[in-house]
Parts: sequence; C-alpha cells; structure tokens
Amino acid sequence: MGGCSTWPAAPANSPSRCAAPAEVWCVDAEPDMTEVVRAKAIAVGATHIRAITVGAEDLPAGPDSFESIVIGNAFHRLRRAAVAGLAHTWLRPGGCLALCWSASPWAGSRDWQRALAGVPRTGRNVLGAAGRHPPGWDRPRQRDPDHDVVSRAGFEPAGRHEFSVEHHWTIRELAGHIRSTSFLPPPVLADHAAAFDADLTAELGRHTADDRLTETVGFAYELARKPARA
Repeated sequence: MGGCSTWPAAPANSPSRCAAPAEVWCVDAEPDMTEVVRAKAIAVGATHIRAITVGAEDLPAGPDSFESIVIGNAFHRLRRAAVAGLAHTWLRPGGCLALCWSASPWAGSRDWQRALAGVPRTGRNVLGAAGRHPPGWDRPRQRDPDHDVVSRAGFEPAGRHEFSVEHHWTIRELAGHIRSTSFLPPPVLADHAAAFDADLTAELGRHTADDRLTETVGFAYELARKPARA
C-alpha cells in the first residue's frame, strides 16, 4: 500500500488546509521497504513520518483517521474491494483516495530501456521468480475496473490526472528500483544480488552519459472522494 496520510484538521476555508501533513503513515508489507522509508525520514529529521510494516487489510486504523489515502502502484496487488471498503471507513468525510501509477523504466523506447527490459526478465527466470506475476494476473481488473470497485465502496469519482517528468537515473538507482518491485525484491535476489548488479552494469553501461540515463516518466492518479456528511 503506497501510504496513508493524516492531515491537520482545519475549517474548510482555512489556508492551513493546504499545509504540510501533521502525520504521515507509510505502509508496506515488505520490511525492507519500510526500513528504507524509516531511515530516510530519520536522516532528514522528518519526525512526522511513521513507517509501518503490515498488509493493507491489517492496518490498525480507526474510522475517520485520515484526510487522504494514497496507494502507489499497488492497488492491483491488493484485495481491491476489501481495501477500498476499509479506506472509505478510515477516511474522514470529504477525504480523498488517490490511486497513483507510474510508468516502469523498462517500458520505454530508448535503447537503454530496451536493454533494461531484458535484465529483470532474465533475473526472474534464473531465480525461479517468474511465477510472482502469474499469467492473467490483470484479468480481474479488466472485468471489474478499479473505478467500479472504488464506486461500490461508496466513493465519488473526482477525476483522473496525468503528467510527465524528466528523470535521470544512475545504474545504482535502477538496481535499487528493481529491488523495490514485487517480482525481484531483496529476499528473491538473496545471494545472487552481486551477480545481478554486475549484469545490470554490463548491460546498461554502454548507454550511460555522464553516469546518467534519462527517462520521461509518465504519472497518473485517479482521485475518488468520500462524500461529506450533510
């Protein structure tokens, strides 16, 4: 789950409605991911960030706990109907649920992206992790789109928004990004991590310019709102 955020309570017409959140819960079932968040928060003194290792369905939150909930590149991996229903309970009236998505760096048309596309695929096959994304995993979403699932949970649609950002990767950052995915996390790479990194460096090294690989990343978020009470 990309994260749940609590925002400071304020009157609807108050400028502080756009203030920084009083507290942010960053939720993920993978302990390695929450540890990364925890370490980064400590490094910058962000004491309002709380990293929690738990499955989304088991998050210990009460009704009306949050003003916004963000799920980043993960809704398809969750029990969507159950999580949407919980999110509706956890949000305060008028609060928003955002389903956020971004393009994968290996999905583009640049030479280095085409080269990168083969590396995770080879790694999955060698490590026996190909089944972590079984064939047909996306069919339930095709039959029952996310916006329908969210609507049945009681949310009102609030629009879809898309934008793109130019991003510069190093090979080391890409290695870290791959480890953040559900198909090649650190426990799957295990003792093969060094060999995987060497293959990645060899495959992408010829494409770097000033140790950088440039990508135009596409982002999108689908926004839904819990109706305000009368």
